[in-house]
Amino acid sequence: MRHTIARVEHLLGTVRFLLGRGEEVVAGVLGFRMPEPDPSWVELGNAWELRAGRVIPASWSLREHLAERWVRFHSLPDSKRDADTEEEERMLLDRHHHVHAALRGSSDEVVVVLLRWDGQGRFHASREFRRIARAWPFWRTFVDETTADGEDAAITASAFVGRLPATRAALDPWFRRAADDADVFVITGDTVDWVYAPYDGGADVIAPTAKARDALRATYRAWLSPRPEGL
Repeated sequence: MRHTIARVEHLLGTVRFLLGRGEEVVAGVLGFRMPEPDPSWVELGNAWELRAGRVIPASWSLREHLAERWVRFHSLPDSKRDADTEEEERMLLDRHHHVHAALRGSSDEVVVVLLRWDGQGRFHASREFRRIARAWPFWRTFVDETTADGEDAAITASAFVGRLPATRAALDPWFRRAADDADVFVITGDTVDWVYAPYDGGADVIAPTAKARDALRATYRAWLSPRPEGL
């Protein structure tokens, strides 16, 4: 009986693999057509251009181009990245929520910007990219020309957007995904006065002003990096 079950599971796994490969082949033959930008997100684009310019909504780009409003907070003591216990996971989530709540103020809704690099309308967009493109409104494409040199092209990223209630139930899964390094995303508001960019170890924060950044640093000084550059 056990042998039969194992053979059935193996057969099902093979079928799933072949179906997945077939989908990729079809996508390669037909090509993947990027969706058009969702017009309902035009105002977010205008706000991003005003407050962030051509900055890619990812930690490294925010940190590099908006340094005057940037600060990083660690999600666990001693710069530890991974939570090994339930207590550490609670601490990790609590720190995210404390800083994020201080940024967003009284707003009860936030905007999530999810980035992907494995598409760009080429013939071999990944299955995951195509899944996101079907489920999420497409916002815009970001190109960081400052990353181009003689050998490498500029970094290009596709941005998808969605709204979430600013609750623990809605945001905890996203903070966990950031801790697992599963996605690159940022959380912001409609006016892009602030940007919260979680990563596997903490969050890079863009405050509304340098003064607001300094206030955050003072409030959560125990969560700052001991390194002089703040990383």
